[in-house]
This record gives sequence, structure tokens and C-alpha cells, in this order.
Amino acid sequence: MFQADFSLSLYEMLPRIKLTDLLMEVANWTGFHEQFIHASTNRPPNKDETQILMATIMAMGTNVGLTKMAEATPGITYRQMANTAQWRLFEDAMNKAQAVLVNFHHKLSLSSYWGDGTTSSSDGMRVQIGVSSLHADSNPHYGTGKGATIYRFTSDQFSFYTKVINTNARDAVHVIDGLLHHETDLALEEHYTDTAGYQYLFVKKLKLLCVLSL
Repeated sequence: MFQADFSLSLYEMLPRIKLTDLLMEVANWTGFHEQFIHASTNRPPNKDETQILMATIMAMGTNVGLTKMAEATPGITYRQMANTAQWRLFEDAMNKAQAVLVNFHHKLSLSSYWGDGTTSSSDGMRVQIGVSSLHADSNPHYGTGKGATIYRFTSDQFSFYTKVINTNARDAVHVIDGLLHHETDLALEEHYTDTAGYQYLFVKKLKLLCVLSL
């Protein structure tokens, strides 16, 4: 009873704000939106483009979709968000923006209460995909239909790196990608994974990379 009352009192201390306002505030803190350079003009988004960018990120991140988001956001059209998704939300820009957020989180004093950012783990989460996709495939182990795997890396500070892979791919191949290409300031020393993310070849490659880095 005490725990429930304490939890409720903590929630009451948090202000109730719109998700779009929260995204804009985080963008002002970190500048992560500046990493979404236009693939053609090489320009970061201006003020108006940033609002469209946030709506696009929220539509895709919450799986609402661009059509429904356009209906819920006066002044922002489906065409504007589709254009933003095509020209700004490419993989390299997403990784750089994610690294900015992780680095900002890593420097917060509160994060040190969970860990020092030297330990991490990874695991995959399969999601169903109802349309044709590069990474979508069927796997009898997960039932009927096609899907892809979101391979997530989590540090001891509860932040890190995410990569979408084919659902039938061996996880161990992508563990190295996460450890070498996360582009954050985390100085990782230990990594944990399940049997799908472990294999003898991976261990040999990782040991060789450690020797070469010395």
C-alpha cells in the first residue's frame, strides 16, 4: 500500500505535457535534430522543418502512421512528413541523432546511479510487418506471417544502440556492429548476450579486434 501511494505521489509531481512539446524541449537541450541533414541539400532543418521532423518522428516512433498524424496536426501535411521521412530519416542520420541523445544522457549525474557506461547487453525483439520490406521474412518459430527483428543494445545506464535486422539472421554477426559502430562516448568493457548472439567465430573476431586496438 505504501509503495502504491509513493508511486502515485511521484507521478503527481510530473507535469502533464504534450509529447510534441517534450520532443521539442529535448531537441533544444541536445540539438539531436541537427543531425537530420537533408540528403540532397546537406542542410540541417530550420525552425519550420524541425516541427515537421518531430511530427514525423512521433508518427513513426509510436506507429501511428503519417496519414493519421497529418489528420491530428493542423498545418502539417502527409506530403511534408513523407518528404521528411525520405530525405532526412535515413540510417546514418538516425544513428548520429541517437548517439547525441545517448551522450547527453551519459553525462547526466543521474545516469551514474545506474552504472558507469562500461557494461552492456543485447537481444532481439521480433515485430510483425504487414507490408513488403527489405528485412521482413517468415520464420516458423514465430508463427505465420513475415516480420523483422529489432536488435537492441542496452548499457548499464539504460541507453545505447538499435538496429533492424532480418528475422532469420544470426544475432552474433550484428553484435560486432553494435559494439564498433554505435558512435557514442560509452567506453564499453563487458558485453552480455544470449546463445543466439554468441558463437565461437564471434569470440575469435572480438579477441582479435581487442588485440589490434592495443
